[in-house]
Amino acid sequence: MNNAERAQAYLQDEFFLDVVEKQRQLYISNIVNSTQEDAEGREINYLKLRVLDEFIASIQSIADDKLVEGKRWKIF
Repeated sequence: MNNAERAQAYLQDEFFLDVVEKQRQLYISNIVNSTQEDAEGREINYLKLRVLDEFIASIQSIADDKLVEGKRWKIF
């Protein structure tokens, strides 16, 4: 199993996706339920949310490498 296949397996794994979604909802809940004075807490949770999104995008990019490789023009 190569990296693209492993990444695709993560993206299709229900447990992994459930954990990611729960974490995303936790960060959103922390932002929504923060007090008006807790701007720093909101910024930290927003940053964590962005990191989670970038992490998933990175895994998606690895999974898509197999598709891109198959669509490349073969010049030589």
